[in-house]
Amino acid sequence: MHSQEVTATLDLPTETMEEAATPLREPLPTFLAEPSRIGQEISITGKWVPTKKGVLFRKSAESREMVKEWDDIHADAKGDPGVLSTEINHAVGEEAVLVHHVFKAADALVNYFSTTATQHMGALTKVAKPELHLIRGGNIPDAAREALLAKNVPGVFGEYLFGFVKEDYERPDLENAIMVTAKWTCKPGESSQLEALKYWWQRVATDAYSREEGMVRFEAYQAMGENALIIHEVFKDSDELKFHLTKGTAAKYKNNIDKIAAPEAYFFRGPVSWTIRTYSKFLHLPATYSSLGSIFTQPGGSMSDGTIDSTSESTILQEDNFQEKNMKGTNMNTQEITVFYKWTAKPGKLDELKAIYQDVYKEMNENEPDSLKMECYFADEENAIIVHDVFKDGAALGFHLGGTAANHFPTLAEIATPGPFFFCGDVPEELKQAAIGMNMGAEFGTQAFGFERSAA
Repeated sequence: MHSQEVTATLDLPTETMEEAATPLREPLPTFLAEPSRIGQEISITGKWVPTKKGVLFRKSAESREMVKEWDDIHADAKGDPGVLSTEINHAVGEEAVLVHHVFKAADALVNYFSTTATQHMGALTKVAKPELHLIRGGNIPDAAREALLAKNVPGVFGEYLFGFVKEDYERPDLENAIMVTAKWTCKPGESSQLEALKYWWQRVATDAYSREEGMVRFEAYQAMGENALIIHEVFKDSDELKFHLTKGTAAKYKNNIDKIAAPEAYFFRGPVSWTIRTYSKFLHLPATYSSLGSIFTQPGGSMSDGTIDSTSESTILQEDNFQEKNMKGTNMNTQEITVFYKWTAKPGKLDELKAIYQDVYKEMNENEPDSLKMECYFADEENAIIVHDVFKDGAALGFHLGGTAANHFPTLAEIATPGPFFFCGDVPEELKQAAIGMNMGAEFGTQAFGFERSAA
């Protein structure tokens, strides 16, 4: 089979073309030009949040009711033959539910939204509200779009452009696989760059096919009526995703894509490690992470999520809950990490700085079981505070940086100057980069020698 050319001319700006050193028209390699086998299937991945948030790590009544309503919706969806797959996943680190459905065809989607969705919409919208939903398919007819929008769900519809699926569309191991669905939108004033955006994502897919064995699926969809793309990727495990972000094609082409577009949403389904969650948060990636919660897949699976062997009950995922297992995260190391650091208050802000750290202390004490020590010292003469933390391991440090620290850092930066920060121990490379990216004067040291005596 011969390579096909991209259907639209890529009118890239002069400086971009000089950087790329490529012709204006780039042929699709054979593995990207193969027609997709998703057929008439339509996938929806979206987010719901409670109308009222909880406080101090206590979920609101609305949040609890939202989860209950989605559990009921999930139970009803399983009985719909037109629903090939349904997932209700709890978001990690926030009060939200990430939902994912695969419908056999447009008429199945319309039927679902006129029956199951309609029956539950009243009770659901009393306690929760929808955020962006990404809808993907080979072709999405008007009836399907109207059925979703009629429920006041903010949706972006994408039709298939190009991609690849390895291993003959076989579904990867859900206990380890990471599914990523994202929307990239051309920046204001850059609408003419849509073809360039397609081009750079084509480069990502082309290089990843051979360079990243663990990326088993890549699909690009044209957002209908917008200068945007929906990108869907599947990785065998968290390590493969980490390689993609830090050393693979995402890192290679990030600057090219960032010049012309911005990510509007990133949905991660699967056991993403704490290091990646922390790293992406400090990169300001608009990400929602979820471990796999309640999942149902019809026998045989789907082309959108992957096929399964319908002859073996052990491979048919009828109803499993991976959440508790995946929430444990990846054990990065077993060595304690000690952190000493200083915040110097701006004039007149020392009392406010002290008050914030009373909240930090309370949150770490109540919500971070693997934070082994937290001590705060007041240096009034220097208009500063000095903090001493001890974390069980890299995972505990990552949890702290991605949670308590990230929540308070913007406010702290407004009233005080950070640094220096001394990290002592085996700090994972991703966390080092996250700390460096916070511009807080981070320095790192591994243990060399010393002793410890008891007070007695």
